[in-house]
Amino acid sequence: MPLASAGDERRGRATLRAFLAAALWMYFYEALKQALLPGLSLWQSHGITIVVSACSAAFVTYIAIVQQSATLKALAVERAHRERLEMMQSSHAVSEARYRRLIEASSEAIVVHRDGLILYANAAAAAMVGVTEASELIGVPISDVVSFGDAAWSSSYQVATTQEYPIHRSDGAQIDVEFTSVEIPYESAPAVQTVLRDVTERRRLEARLVHDAFHDPLTGLPNRALFRDRVDHALARLVRTSNGTGVSVLFLDLDNFKSVNDTLGHAAGDRMLVAISDRLRNVTRSYDTVARLGGDEFAILLEELQHDLEALSAVDRIREVLRAPVRLDGREIAVSASIGVAHALPSDAADDLLRNADVAMYEAKKAGKSQHAIFEPSMYEAIMERLALESDLQDAAVDPAAAGFSLMYQPIVELGGGAVRGMEALLRWSHPTRGRLAPDMFIPLAEQTGTIVHLGGWVLRQACQQLESWRLTWSDAGLPADTLPSVSVNISGRQLLEDGFVEDVAAALRLTLAMPQRITLEITETVIMQDTERTLTMLRRLQSLGVRLAIDDFGTGYSSLSYLQKFPVDILKIDRAFVDGVARGDAEAALARTIIALGHTLGLRTVAEGVEDVAQRDQLQRLGCQMAQGYLFAKPMIPADATLWLLAQRPRVGVVRNAA
Repeated sequence: MPLASAGDERRGRATLRAFLAAALWMYFYEALKQALLPGLSLWQSHGITIVVSACSAAFVTYIAIVQQSATLKALAVERAHRERLEMMQSSHAVSEARYRRLIEASSEAIVVHRDGLILYANAAAAAMVGVTEASELIGVPISDVVSFGDAAWSSSYQVATTQEYPIHRSDGAQIDVEFTSVEIPYESAPAVQTVLRDVTERRRLEARLVHDAFHDPLTGLPNRALFRDRVDHALARLVRTSNGTGVSVLFLDLDNFKSVNDTLGHAAGDRMLVAISDRLRNVTRSYDTVARLGGDEFAILLEELQHDLEALSAVDRIREVLRAPVRLDGREIAVSASIGVAHALPSDAADDLLRNADVAMYEAKKAGKSQHAIFEPSMYEAIMERLALESDLQDAAVDPAAAGFSLMYQPIVELGGGAVRGMEALLRWSHPTRGRLAPDMFIPLAEQTGTIVHLGGWVLRQACQQLESWRLTWSDAGLPADTLPSVSVNISGRQLLEDGFVEDVAAALRLTLAMPQRITLEITETVIMQDTERTLTMLRRLQSLGVRLAIDDFGTGYSSLSYLQKFPVDILKIDRAFVDGVARGDAEAALARTIIALGHTLGLRTVAEGVEDVAQRDQLQRLGCQMAQGYLFAKPMIPADATLWLLAQRPRVGVVRNAA
């Protein structure tokens, strides 16, 4: 009804009420007047009536005016409220239209739903689900699209909530979607607005990162971290189940893998590692774990073993599968591995079992190629001893003399007459707590740890000082300077690899005033042949200092005649392995004869090591060997004793030309 019509109707009703009220009042007034004033004349009665009527009319008019004013105010308020309501409805409609336009234009997939049914979806949501039109989603239960029950959407979303569920697209594909939902009013009723974001690629990338964090990138095998975790779980199951089955770990280290990298390159080495990993996977059971721990080290976790012998059967299978050579760059490369075996005890932790297998592997490696060893507690004790000795070596390298290191000297004599031609410096260690240690107990360890670089430098300086001391002794004794024996010093492969090694030798000669021509540096044949071109350059630089060079342990390596002709060496030292049987005339004698003949051909002097009896000496002399050293002539001596021994040999000290 129009607002003006409503006002007229109200005024009409008010007028009617006022008329009825006035008529009723006049009726009561006349009745009251007759009852109270019966003796009034007609004119008196009419006069009073006129006055009362006028007053009543004025009062009624006043009341009518007040009521009408109140009515008009009420109408004005109602009109303002109606206008405000109409404005709000219009604004809401505009806002909802704007919201819909924004949602439609949004690249985010958005749906509005209530009570599990989709009320609205934009084009991006339709595209995500895989339908052509968004209208196809209206009225569809949201559980038909998202893999969760209706209960998942029954909670309150007054605060924005983020969840993640898979969505089944219309083409059958499944994608991972992140849902962010919040409660909104929609079409005058509460609803839930959900923004959908496709996180499939992000989840795939995260899964890839997790995979890469626990797998070796080259072979795809589990890495050390994942392998340790699986060992941990296997040991936990071993304790829980107690079903009589066992767990073992194998550690594998490929033999001579470094030579593949050095000769064929790292790319070929990588292909070899991939081939080995494939073989190991093929020879193990589906529930065993094969891992690459790094470099050329692999590990295998064997579970549900009925007997420890099954682990040894696995070792046999691995050896068999590795027996076939790997073809790389047109070459067939032989493969073998040293294998350590550790059987788990219920009390073992994962780290204990891995350590035990590692210790056993190193024991197998010490026994030679393609060997295996089963862990025993004594092995661990030996490793701990080795680690303690390694630590002592590191400390001793700071001040070798204070740590008990010293040099002893063994003479090198001429076989034809017995004249002393040289003295070889030999490193010895009187350990503060272990006593005197054999060289083979600490020198290989010093080589492995690099401590030999510091020790070797100290040995060179000490030997140079001793040579200068003997020169002064020779001078004081009035002996000819050219009869002074030379001093031989063993040089390790690690020293030869040092860029500043030649400078260190020059500094030692300069500081000690030692005569370079009386210093012989002995380098093993194996070391010389490791990097021939670099070694050749290094040897030529050393030769330029004036020192002489000897190839030690000759015959145990694989020198070629062409390289021997290039190397600026002066002396070949025949390894004791060929000297031991030289008097018996067997194969060793033939090899010794060949080495001596080779020395003569190349113009090199030969020295036989480890000569212990007269028969060996005589046979070596007949073969043409010029010099020798060994217990037959003298044992290694401390410097003071060596000095006295040399002075006692004065009649037999000859002129040193091309001497050792």
